[in-house]
Amino acid sequence: MALPQYNIEFYKGETFVLSITYKDGTGCALDLSSGYTAQVDGRLTASTSSTVWTVSTSDSSGTVIALSAGSPNIVITLTSAYTGTLTPGSGVWDLKLSNSGNSSAEYLLGGSYTINDPVTEAS
Repeated sequence: MALPQYNIEFYKGETFVLSITYKDGTGCALDLSSGYTAQVDGRLTASTSSTVWTVSTSDSSGTVIALSAGSPNIVITLTSAYTGTLTPGSGVWDLKLSNSGNSSAEYLLGGSYTINDPVTEAS
């Protein structure tokens, strides 16, 4: 099955938030509040070994993926402090969800990303 594609774009130095509701076969939001971890990697190409940017449920810097029981049950947040350190450009990204209960993992979403360099400077 092909990975659903979602292209993201944000400016260097801005907070970026992506909210997702991951549902079961009946259309109900899954409870991801316990036993799950998630990670997103952004790379120049899918075959590039180093990441340009990364975020996970275990990150304590405020740049984090929050998992919950409600809707949305996945919230990816890149803080302005973090995106301010990134180099403008583009590449590919994907979201991996792991379940420690049955040692499984699946890729939920991916696509291309663009980090723009702002024209107007902060005052």
